[in-house]
Amino acid sequence: LKKALDRLAKYYDFAQTKSAGSQRQTPPVPQMEYRPSKGASGVMELLEKLITDARILMNDAKTSENNAQTAYEQMIANTNDSVNALSQEILAKRKAHGKAHKDLSQAQSDHADTEAELEGLAKYDGDLHQDCDYLLKNFDVRQTARSQEIEALQQAKQILSGAALSG
Repeated sequence: LKKALDRLAKYYDFAQTKSAGSQRQTPPVPQMEYRPSKGASGVMELLEKLITDARILMNDAKTSENNAQTAYEQMIANTNDSVNALSQEILAKRKAHGKAHKDLSQAQSDHADTEAELEGLAKYDGDLHQDCDYLLKNFDVRQTARSQEIEALQQAKQILSGAALSG
């Protein structure tokens, strides 16, 4: 647009100086003389306005581009910070998962050991229960047998005491 404006300015300036400084050898012809249009200043103004608008638009575009670049860089920085934070969180969660898995294995092992111990205790309980049942079942028989034994011992003691008295 600048080149077009310069070209038009040269043409209209040249045309105005040529018509003012030229002398004709032939008498003027009664036709209209060609000269630059008076409306050319409107075209020139329009081109100047276009150039000004283009500059403003370019400045706005540059400012907008710089703002967009700054926003993009900030977004990239935030994204990188977020990625780093999430990476650290993943690492922490993996460690926690590994520890939890280890604790689970230990708990399962402890549970298996406890169940084995409980089975042994249940067997021991069964054996004790059988022994107690045997004792309870035979308690009366045994008590009667003891009573008879005690009586027999007392009789033997009396016999021995009586024999010692008689003898």
